[in-house]
Amino acid sequence: MLKRLILPLFLIAAIMVSSFQFSGCSTDDITNIINTATTTEVTAKDRLDSANAQALRTYGAGTKLVLIMGRNVKANGKTELSLLTAATNPDSIGAWLYIYRAPSDTSLKIYTPNPIPTTSDCIELTALFNTNQLLGLIQDTSAKNIISGALNFIISTNVSIATSSSSLLNSDASLNLSYSTNPVIKFNDNFVPSSSTLNGSVFFSSGTNQKRNMILMPAAGTLNLPSYITNLTGFPADLWVVQYTKTNASLQTENLILGTVVQSGQMMGVPNISIQSPVINLSKYVTQ
Repeated sequence: MLKRLILPLFLIAAIMVSSFQFSGCSTDDITNIINTATTTEVTAKDRLDSANAQALRTYGAGTKLVLIMGRNVKANGKTELSLLTAATNPDSIGAWLYIYRAPSDTSLKIYTPNPIPTTSDCIELTALFNTNQLLGLIQDTSAKNIISGALNFIISTNVSIATSSSSLLNSDASLNLSYSTNPVIKFNDNFVPSSSTLNGSVFFSSGTNQKRNMILMPAAGTLNLPSYITNLTGFPADLWVVQYTKTNASLQTENLILGTVVQSGQMMGVPNISIQSPVINLSKYVTQ
């Protein structure tokens, strides 16, 4: 449904772009103008205030943010909405979904950044998006049971994001943490914690079809990791979850799921083995 809504908007914008007058411009100038006019890159927070304002205005003061989901996030922590990309490969389109719970009926309301160039608002997808599809956005990973269980809990209860928008770590900062942090806290299938060198950079040092998806979610009481890892400290109320996906040399799909803190200076720790890190590996059976 998201594609059905976005693609017509791209066509409208394409018509607008085609009406530009390029007289007196060099070929390079024209290319730069087209690329600028047809591409919109945004971090998660670039349109969050707009989505917050629109949701509150439409559904009332008790409306709360419960999830942010990022599809096809670039290495710079942004999603790219491009007319040229959409025309050739719609699957490569990136998007943020801002998901709210309305106080009137506790249903979920969904917004996404308006992809038309020069705009700064969001468009509502609620009427066109089946909230059950949220679970379908989580690909089959070793952490799927943990993540999908948390999403089911979020959808069916009244939990919400506790971190204020102003203090929330942006998607580019979270992605940088997951990509470069060493050491990372990991745990095995028995939830025994240890130190890991496996981060996004190591994972993406090989393989093709590399993609990143991100989720900001209420973690306390949903992922419920502290009850499994009794010595884990500093686990935040909310968590950025970064999913790295690639195709390996055997043409199999591999995934790495990392959770990062959501505020600057936050650290998670395992005191009995002297590990502190802003990143935790949510994938099981990790050997690195």
